[in-house]
This record gives sequence, structure tokens and C-alpha cells, in this order.
Amino acid sequence: MKRFFMMLWRLFVSWNVGLLVAVVTFFLFNYQFFLSFLSGTAAMVITSMYMKRRAHRIVAGHLLKEEKEYIRSQLAEARKKWKRIRRTRFNVRSLVMWQKISRIATTVEKMIRAVEQYPHKFRVAQSFFINELDLAVTIIEKYVYLVNQPVRNEEMKEALWKTERLLDELVKSAEQRLLELLSDDVFDLNVETKLLEQSLEQQKQSATMEWGKEKEYETVR
Repeated sequence: MKRFFMMLWRLFVSWNVGLLVAVVTFFLFNYQFFLSFLSGTAAMVITSMYMKRRAHRIVAGHLLKEEKEYIRSQLAEARKKWKRIRRTRFNVRSLVMWQKISRIATTVEKMIRAVEQYPHKFRVAQSFFINELDLAVTIIEKYVYLVNQPVRNEEMKEALWKTERLLDELVKSAEQRLLELLSDDVFDLNVETKLLEQSLEQQKQSATMEWGKEKEYETVR
């Protein structure tokens, strides 16, 4: 709820800043409607982005020093595991498995970058970094080791097949966790997109009214 009200406040401030800039530009530059519209829209977007980043810094600043150190250490470990996963791709002959491992590596990298940028979101990915990622490295490395052996029996083939199916589930799990990390940004983008649409619609209506007044003035003359 607090986050929702903070978002409303950000939209309110950015909207009014954009409106003020548009009005000032309109009168300063001899009633150039298009220039005032662009200036107001740019001011609104820049203000919204600045307030959003500042809010994230404030939230991250609420973390204790011990928490920040813990998060940094966990991210460092996660990055080591990510590098190990990425290296295994070059020992896989199957294009399908290369793609699966690449998807896992890419998703893990995006998760690490997201938490580095917004440390307060670490709790969303914590269980994945500590449990699933650790198991993923072990399983992938063991799979690559076995799949490159010159001999196979039925038990080995079944183990490899199960691992391939399990990696499909791991891909889905990692991507779902990444979506959870990005959910706040998606929500903010949807709200800001609607705000921009409303602003554009109002500007179109204002432009139509101005054009109508000009035509009426020319008719009277």
C-alpha cells in the first residue's frame, strides 16, 4: 500500500512539473504548441524517472550494513556459479542442451544484475541463489561429464534423460523468479504508459481546439 501511494505521489509531481514546463515553454517561445508539448512530456518523464531511482536508493539505504555485506557475498557466490554454468556450454554437443544451458545462464545473469541494481529485492531471489542455483551447477557439470563419456548403459541413459527434463523445469523456475524481480518495473511501466497516453490524448484535444479557433478567426476575418 505504501508503494502504491509513493507511485501516485510520483505521478502527481511529474504530471504537474510537465504541465508547468509546457505552459512556460508555450509562452516563452511565441506559442509554439509542438515545442511546449515535447518539453512538457520530456520534463514529466525525466521527473518520474528521477523520483523512481531516488525512491529505490532510499529503500536500499534502509538495509543494515550487515545485510548489504551478506547480499554482496551471496551475489559474488552466485556470479561464480553463473560463470561455471556458462563454461559448461562449450562441452555440450547437443544444440538443444546448449540452448537450455544458455537460457539458464542468461536468466541467472539477469537476476544477478537486477539484485545488484536493487538490493532490497534480494529476498525475492534468495532461495533460488542459495538452493536451486547450487544444485543447478552440480547437476549441469555432472551431466556434461557423463554425456561426453564414450560408453553408456540403460541406467546412464535414463539418468541423462531425467536431467534433460529437469533442466526444462529449472529454466521455467529461473524465468519465473526473474519475472517476480521485474514485476515492480512492469507495474510502473504500465502506469506511466497510461499516464503518457492520457497526456497525449489531452494534447491532441488541445491542438484540435486551437486549430478550430484559428479557423473560426479566419472565417470571421
